Amino acid sequence: MNKKLTSELNLNKKTNLFHTNKEIVFKFAIVNKLDNGYDFKSLDLDGLKKFNNFVNDILEKKMTISQVEKTYMRKRFKPLVKRHIEEQDMDVREIHLGKDQQKFRLFGYFNENNYFVLTKIDSKHNFNE
Repeated sequence: MNKKLTSELNLNKKTNLFHTNKEIVFKFAIVNKLDNGYDFKSLDLDGLKKFNNFVNDILEKKMTISQVEKTYMRKRFKPLVKRHIEEQDMDVREIHLGKDQQKFRLFGYFNENNYFVLTKIDSKHNFNE
């Protein structure tokens, strides 16, 4: 039985971002148009390579949500930001993922099916500077 999609989100409820089930494999999705200036057409060759390496690092290791959270979730400077997604008329908690001190970041949120829905690709960490 498939879950019904809804535009309602209870932001007071614990999100799947903090899911402790190690068996849920991390999955990406692109559901809406990526933010202007932070989409594929805005990436230079180096940014495309960094995106490819980032995705491959997660998928080749078959990392779980918990492993990705521990390894990549940025924990300083508002790691969870309330955001409205106009295309679906819903509020989400957007997070950003990056490794160590590298500038490359992915922004997105976890949907009810445990997919990380990509909202922006920030190859030079311009968004929070």
